[in-house]
Amino acid sequence: MANLKIGISGLGLIGGSILKRLHEKGFYTIAVSKSSCEKAKSWADVCSVELGALKEADVVFVCNEMHKTPEILDEFEGFLPSEVLVTDVCSLKSFVLQKTRPYSFVGSHPMAGTEFTGFEASFPSLFEGAKWALTEQNETLEFLISEMGAKPVFIEANEHDRAVAKISHLPMLLAHALFMSTADDKCAKLLAASGFRDMTRLAMGSPYLSGDMLELNEKNIELALDETLKALEYLKKLPKEERIEAFAKNAHNRAEMYDKQGKNTL
Repeated sequence: MANLKIGISGLGLIGGSILKRLHEKGFYTIAVSKSSCEKAKSWADVCSVELGALKEADVVFVCNEMHKTPEILDEFEGFLPSEVLVTDVCSLKSFVLQKTRPYSFVGSHPMAGTEFTGFEASFPSLFEGAKWALTEQNETLEFLISEMGAKPVFIEANEHDRAVAKISHLPMLLAHALFMSTADDKCAKLLAASGFRDMTRLAMGSPYLSGDMLELNEKNIELALDETLKALEYLKKLPKEERIEAFAKNAHNRAEMYDKQGKNTL
């Protein structure tokens, strides 16, 4: 599998990091981007602004904006050989799996990222120690994911979308809401330090990606928000002693869930 030719469409944080890691691993890489080709030339064997360049690849990662991904997958049908393996990296899976493709397609989602965007923000070790969700088993993708330092996990698309609403999409929405709540509070903003910084970090992400998440996963986010509001109300009504016990239990479970480097240990 070391002789695989890897195609990457879209060179933002995720696509750029995939390119850089697999280039370091010695894979032949074909990168396609309308905006980052010049920046990526030293990392790619071929860099083009045309999707057609990907017809020479064995495996293609589609790393474009979420709302553009179905259109790109449709365009592939006009020129990709049927034996090419295609995957996406969207944070939602159901909507990209609605259509059967003439090429092999497996939905995937690397559970890694930062609040920064663009090729300049990408780096080879982004996926180190991270989970990488796959909608079905595929030996080639599992190999490549492992080469990038990540751990493949298999999950049904609808279940994936329900889960990420809780752990990714709702936290992003709450980060925005928390930041907006201090918009006119000069004293709060003056005193804001690491706690507020960490809680609102996700508000720095791409507004286009955030908009796609809210639009395409609306029902799951509404359910996650309802559960969170119930938890807040529960904590609010708890007697002091029980509330302290609940906080202590949460602190213990949170400490066990992540290692010192911040990686999920489950």
